[in-house]
Amino acid sequence: MSVIMLFIDGVGLGDEVSDNPWFTLPTPHLNRLLGGESLTRSAVGRPTESTLLLETDATLGVAGLPQSATGQATIFTGRNAPAAMGRHLSGLPFRRLREWVKRDNVYLQFEGRGKRATFLNAYSEEYFNLPTTRRGWVSVSTAAIQSAREPMRMMEDLLAGRAVYHDLTRRTLAGRRPDITEISPEEAAHHTLATAWDYDLAVHEFFLSDLAGHRQDTELIAWVVNTYDRFLGELIRQKREEDVVVLVSDHGNSEDFRVKTHTMNPVPTLIIGPSRLLDVIEPEGWDLTAIAPLLIRMAEGLNEVEGERE
Repeated sequence: MSVIMLFIDGVGLGDEVSDNPWFTLPTPHLNRLLGGESLTRSAVGRPTESTLLLETDATLGVAGLPQSATGQATIFTGRNAPAAMGRHLSGLPFRRLREWVKRDNVYLQFEGRGKRATFLNAYSEEYFNLPTTRRGWVSVSTAAIQSAREPMRMMEDLLAGRAVYHDLTRRTLAGRRPDITEISPEEAAHHTLATAWDYDLAVHEFFLSDLAGHRQDTELIAWVVNTYDRFLGELIRQKREEDVVVLVSDHGNSEDFRVKTHTMNPVPTLIIGPSRLLDVIEPEGWDLTAIAPLLIRMAEGLNEVEGERE
C-alpha cells in the first residue's frame, strides 16, 4: 500500500453560501465522495465506509489568523509550530522555523521507520538560481524534503511522468516554456499514482487555491476547483484498494470570497482508504498536529490497527 498526502493551500470548511466557491461551483467527484455534499462544514463525518471528513483546527491554541508558514510546518512535522514560534507566521518560513522543520519532519520520521517517502512536486533549475532561493528563502515543503535522503524531483522527472507540477496540469509552466505541453488533471493523477506506488508516502503541494483566494480571482478559483476536483476524482478511481489518500489544508481562505485574508474556519482532513483503517481514527480534538502521525499510522496499516484493538 501507499499513502498519498495531498496538501492544498488555503481551503477551509466554509458554509453553504454564495460566497463559497467550493459550494457554488460544480465538484461532481467531491460530491460523490462526500455522499452528495460539497466540501463544506456540513459534510463532516463518514459518508461511506471508505471516506472520512474531519473538521480540523488550524488555530492550534494560538491567537490570530492561521498562517501558511506555521500551518504547513505543523502539517509536515506533527508538532505545534505557532506555539513553538510564539505566533502564527505567514509566507515563507524564516530561518529559525526552517531549521525547526529540517530537524524533524514526516520524511525523516518515515526514514527512521525504514520506510520511503518522497515529494512529488517538480523543481526547475531556474528556481535554485533565484536570489531568494540562494539565500535560503524556501517553502516549508521544500525545507522538509531538503533534509531527507530522497532527491528532489526536477524537470526531467516531470517530462518522464515521474513528478507532478505544482498546478497539476503544467499550465503555468507551459505559458513560459514552449517545450512544455499542458496535460489534463486526469493525466496528472496517473503520474501521481505511478510514482507514489514506489513509496510508502508520496506528497503533493498545490497552492493556487490560496492565491485565488487572496486575489479574489473568480476566474482562477473556477479553474482551481474544476481542475482539482477532476484530479482527485481520477486519483480515487485509479488508486489501489489498499492505498490511502489524505487531503489536508493549512488554513482557510478560498472558501470565503468576501475577504482577501485567511479565515478562522476549520480546514478539511479528507481521508479515503480501507474502512478498517478509518475505523480506528478518533476525530475528537483533531487539529493539524494529527496529520503526520496519521500518515505514519496509515502506512503501518493492518499491523498497527490490530495492535490498537488488542
